[in-house]
Amino acid sequence: MPKPTFFRLPDERRDRLVEEAILEFAERTYAEASLSQIAQRSRIPKGSFYQYFEDKLDLYRWLLTDEVPRRKRAFVGDVGRDRDFWTRLEDTIERGMAFLVEHPRLARLSAAAADPTAIIEVRGLHKAICEAGIEELRSLLEQGVASGAFEAPDLDVATRLVATIIGPGLTDVVLRELGAELHEVLASDSLRKRLGPKRRRVLAHQAVLFIRHGLGG
Repeated sequence: MPKPTFFRLPDERRDRLVEEAILEFAERTYAEASLSQIAQRSRIPKGSFYQYFEDKLDLYRWLLTDEVPRRKRAFVGDVGRDRDFWTRLEDTIERGMAFLVEHPRLARLSAAAADPTAIIEVRGLHKAICEAGIEELRSLLEQGVASGAFEAPDLDVATRLVATIIGPGLTDVVLRELGAELHEVLASDSLRKRLGPKRRRVLAHQAVLFIRHGLGG
């Protein structure tokens, strides 16, 4: 995690360091990413970096487990708080796809950590990221149960099944539709533009219909 000195940096310098780190890790594998490049582009001496983070892994872990999720939550927002549960779920799914389209660098960073061939030093981050997402989804489904939208005898099982539908399942549908691999989509503006608002809404609606039927809502 960042050291206190990181948070005492002027906003402009801190933001520049974060953005350059995101760019470096999004464009290169963890092993290839260079602290020297991050420091140079951030216009700080490399030695100063260690006043802010312990090492490269410390920075990478913080980006993946704190900064990227924070930005995604801010992007998705508190969707449809005054709407019914199923509409809120649909909105959340659509905004999740929109995040991929509008913030490909952040999506590439997360996708790289999910690579099962990643070096052992960072492999464990994938599980931590997934579990954090599961907890957020469980919290949303708990609200659905509390509102009477559906009943779930085992909410843990329901959460993981729904996560599979809106995670790997929906991703597979999108990639097949675009005829490309995930890394190609994240690197191509033209491919991402094909996943426009109307198509995202249709896919999110179909996913919710499937989930709703499965949960008996």
